[in-house]
Amino acid sequence: MNKTVFDAWKTLVDRAAETPLTFLAGWRAPVCQGVSCQVHAHASVEMVYHRKGGGVTRLGERQDQVVSFAEGSCVLYAPGLLHDQVMDEPGEDLCVHLALPMDFTRSLKGCLMVPDAAREISGDWDRLTAGRDAIDPLERQILNLRATTIFLELMQGVLSPTPTEQLSGKRPVSRAEEYIREHFARIESMWEVAEYAGLSRDRLRHVFKQQRGITLVAFMTQVKLERAKSLLVHSTLPLKQISTLCGFKDEFYFSNVFKRQVGVPPGAYRNNYTKPSARA
Repeated sequence: MNKTVFDAWKTLVDRAAETPLTFLAGWRAPVCQGVSCQVHAHASVEMVYHRKGGGVTRLGERQDQVVSFAEGSCVLYAPGLLHDQVMDEPGEDLCVHLALPMDFTRSLKGCLMVPDAAREISGDWDRLTAGRDAIDPLERQILNLRATTIFLELMQGVLSPTPTEQLSGKRPVSRAEEYIREHFARIESMWEVAEYAGLSRDRLRHVFKQQRGITLVAFMTQVKLERAKSLLVHSTLPLKQISTLCGFKDEFYFSNVFKRQVGVPPGAYRNNYTKPSARA
């Protein structure tokens, strides 16, 4: 997340802390494996809580930015941001839309991914996504407050780590995971990951291995391979293009890493797991 995007979301948080945002709509729905929604955008902020299942969302007109999400995570989309959703496994989504003050409609940009969105406020998620309109002005205000509470709770984890998290390294590790999931195809050095996480490279390597049980490089390889698996199953792109989109230096290196980690070459994986009717 660049500084301009970060500042815009932070300013919205400050505004919402003073004046509640407006709840527009909410619903929950099962999602199947594969493309669960085509490319689209909304005029409002959309919060998608992935209660079950995982996959990727592809952003922009060219879908050249890919954000991975897992069970228990939440993705927040700015108004007008084109995106789709491809599920690697079936699950359930809870979606909430919030209206913005007029002066934020154009300034708010980008997408935020909150890895650990499963909080004590799950009851609020259920109420907001029950699919029932407010029956009176008082209930409408209650829904506004509930939706704003969820938004602020999510943003607190993104923007304001607690002192305990800072000392333990939990928040830097989450930030490192967030950065890798969003930029894995273009990361050239772990220095940039460490800079985003707010730790030295050696310190980040240590706390990441300590907390996650794998190295930073191994985690990034996992993210790349999960994306590659999705593309192999849900597209007809050639291996050379898939290797580029997933951040591998060339097709041969991609094939070697894939076979070593997955157990079969990428071509065999595609043949084994892709149904003819599922190919685009």
